[in-house]
Amino acid sequence: MKYLNLKKKFYFSFIVVISLFLFIEIFLRLLNVEYPIFQKHDETRGFSLLPNSSGTWRKEGNGKVVINSEGLRDLDHKFKKDKNTFRIAILGDSFAEARSVNLNETFWSKISSGLIDCSFFKNENKEVEIINFGVSEYGTAQQLLTLKKHVWKYDPDLILLSFFSGNDVSDNHKLLSRKKYRPYYYLKNEKLILDNSFVNTKPYKILSSFWGRSFIRISQYSRIAQLIRESYVQYYFKSQKQKNNIAKSKKLKNKDKSNVYNPASKNWSDAWLITEKIIIQINKEINSNKKDFILVSLSNPIQVHPSEQIYKKFLKKNNVSDIFYPENRLEEFSKRNNIKYIQISKRMRSVALKNNVFFHGFQNTELGTGHWNILGHKIAGEIISQDVCKFFT
Repeated sequence: MKYLNLKKKFYFSFIVVISLFLFIEIFLRLLNVEYPIFQKHDETRGFSLLPNSSGTWRKEGNGKVVINSEGLRDLDHKFKKDKNTFRIAILGDSFAEARSVNLNETFWSKISSGLIDCSFFKNENKEVEIINFGVSEYGTAQQLLTLKKHVWKYDPDLILLSFFSGNDVSDNHKLLSRKKYRPYYYLKNEKLILDNSFVNTKPYKILSSFWGRSFIRISQYSRIAQLIRESYVQYYFKSQKQKNNIAKSKKLKNKDKSNVYNPASKNWSDAWLITEKIIIQINKEINSNKKDFILVSLSNPIQVHPSEQIYKKFLKKNNVSDIFYPENRLEEFSKRNNIKYIQISKRMRSVALKNNVFFHGFQNTELGTGHWNILGHKIAGEIISQDVCKFFT
């Protein structure tokens, strides 16, 4: 009798727990609470996109995101291209993955449509096909590894590296980067040496473990699992922000205002040198495969902010004399190394000031911050496609 009572209590408790779980799950779905997970661990690059994952990204903007079977935020593509197809591979970070907007609103989809009227492709009877290899939070090191291990099987004709100086430079330096479970290059006797010690970091070990992989699978179906992870992520970045604020206060005491626009400190100087060395390696890799390469520098939010007051306040606060230092440096670097280069931020700034429009930010975040909105992608895509056409005319 006692055994039967215990059995009944167990079943009752089990039913209550399952019912509560289902109630919360349904409640979260009714409220559109969704924090989709699109990343998994990657033995080479630290992390990569999770094949066949999907969801709506509402943290910034409102983009329907679908990761294809090959782990790309794109449609499925055949490995072997058609004879009349000109393929462009896009390397980049979150600006290329572009979770905040829908697929047909991304800058690289606008490039494809913008090249339709280009005389080169018309005369050669070529159809332009773009394949997006962009992954949020990737640095240039991960983009080089992506090129080597994942791009060539698609046999692209042109590789376009979309470079966001807002964090791409810092993401290439272990001491400046926010995300530690990624591979880095460091310089030794002016040569790049790969540091893949990320495999020993706690975040990577958790992601690659049986329980970590199982949790990610469950999160594809459970909003509760997504909420738990999001809570942890917010806690983690809050603690990281506190650490960064302490570090910044120490820098201010030491009167060190180094940043991507003013790389006076050794760390920032090294970060730029490492970044340039990696781009040279990307260029060599592409040249050895007898393909074309274009380096494209994107816009930072403050560079194209329509408010002169906010613009000048940023310059003063951050000890910046030239807001286009990254673009000017990359232009000189590209000339020295015979690399095709496109910069779009100066032209985007002119349009932003003339029309008083924001290219960064969304209604559910703050205008003038974060990633490109739909208009930003549109204008960027138009400028890039115009310049790509010039290179092939």
